Amino acid sequence: MREENRYRIAELILKFLETKASLEEIVELQEWISLSEENRNNFQKLRNIWEMTNPSASQMNINIESALLKTKIRAGIEPRKKIVSTSQKVVFYFQRIAAILFLPTLIALSIIMMNDKDEQLAYYKASTPYGSISEIILPDSSKVWLDVGSTLEYPSRFINNTRRVYMCGEAYFEVHADKKHPFIIQADELEITATGTAFNVSSFAQSLEQKVTLISGKVSVSQGNKIKYLLPGQQLTYQRNTKRMTIASIDTFKYTAWKDGIIAFRDDSLETIFHRLEQIYRVRFIVNDLDIKKYTYRATFKGETLDEIINCMEEGTPVKFRKRDDNHKEGDTLIIEVNKD
Repeated sequence: MREENRYRIAELILKFLETKASLEEIVELQEWISLSEENRNNFQKLRNIWEMTNPSASQMNINIESALLKTKIRAGIEPRKKIVSTSQKVVFYFQRIAAILFLPTLIALSIIMMNDKDEQLAYYKASTPYGSISEIILPDSSKVWLDVGSTLEYPSRFINNTRRVYMCGEAYFEVHADKKHPFIIQADELEITATGTAFNVSSFAQSLEQKVTLISGKVSVSQGNKIKYLLPGQQLTYQRNTKRMTIASIDTFKYTAWKDGIIAFRDDSLETIFHRLEQIYRVRFIVNDLDIKKYTYRATFKGETLDEIINCMEEGTPVKFRKRDDNHKEGDTLIIEVNKD
């Protein structure tokens, strides 16, 4: 099945389960289900998951045949001709909000069901919204703290000889020790391998740099045919534009404090600070004087609001902030202008 068809089937199933499918969409879904027993079984499994995570749905007696019959009677139509599919694997992406997960930080969830070598395996995709940090326990008991604006994809259980996950953004890992089954993180161009250790990975899509910071244990970082090894207290920086990897000893607190709700700036440029605040809060800074970006600032915040942070920055730097709050609504991006004092 072509990728766009997979997304289309996922969309049809989700609309049907939410009772939002049109007559044409119900007919299209029924045709796909009738193509094979595998399709019917996959639909049933996904419907069961839906009912388990949506208690009210189990009382609705969701039934594709009865829904189709009712719509046919109302419209007086015949189903379209079947199209034979040669697909051996079906992938379903379900974009459901945090209510599916019983997590305090309410992370968004995608469920991916795939038939891989006759074995059903579910994949979960977690993402963290503005103003929160998510803590996730993986099937092997490894722990992951997921920063704001980040995503993590992981299976319902690890099979074969490796434990592989996929991430974008920033995450802190405490990997359960298991030398026989390496823990592998795929972060865009980098592949990070560990057996039992604690480390931080920063890999935002819009950033020119990827960073791996090791707290304890040992990790290897590979890119193409290049591989580097880190020791505790070291950080690897990968430049996407030059494909260059460098290692330096650093203050790890600055790069890992976020998982405890701490924002740590250590003589960082205001440009770097503005970028970090934009990641955490729904805000955008407009700097009217480029010299401002060169100023540095050192501070530690925990629990402060955005207003409290920029007030402190006004006292410690020669800059002034002004909000553009005309017609600003909750959920909109707040625009803040930055000028020299």
